[in-house]
Order: sequence, then structure tokens, then C-alpha cells
Amino acid sequence: MFLQGAGWDKRNACLVEAEPMQLVCAMPSIHFKPVENKKKSGKGIYSCPCYYYSQRSGSSRHTSFVVGIELKTGDKPPDHWIKRGTALLLSLDY
Repeated sequence: MFLQGAGWDKRNACLVEAEPMQLVCAMPSIHFKPVENKKKSGKGIYSCPCYYYSQRSGSSRHTSFVVGIELKTGDKPPDHWIKRGTALLLSLDY
């Protein structure tokens, strides 16, 4: 899994600005825990879209969107990461 539009701080487990000239950042493994009737996201959480391919629109047969993954935003508000177009990618098919 790769993060596009941001970097990842392993120590604090949150989003940070990407290093200069860094297009994508490798993400650590994410373990999903299913819950029933999840409440609304709290403050400081960005619902990061996850896509199969770097072409986010997908194709005429299927969409590329998989799931929204909640990530901590660090010292920036969630709107900052929305404007940067931050997303997780499962495949780098440049």
C-alpha cells in the first residue's frame, strides 16, 4: 500500500508533509477491525480514500475506489489533506 500526496510519520502514526520530490510513500501494514454501526469520525481524523490504481476514476467496467481508511492528521486539519488530494494506492501503475 502506498500513500500519495503526503508522507507517513511512523513514530507518531500520522500524516505529515511528504519529503521534496517524493511522489509516493510506502505505508506500513494496516489491520482492519470490523465494527458494527461506527460513529462519526472524530476531530483530527482524515477519511483517506483507497484506490486499486493510480488512475482514480477507474474504467468503464469498474471503479478504482475500494474503501475509506481513517488516518490521524497530525498537526494539520483534515481539510489540508483533502486539498492535497491525499489517497492510498494499492498499485503503482504509472
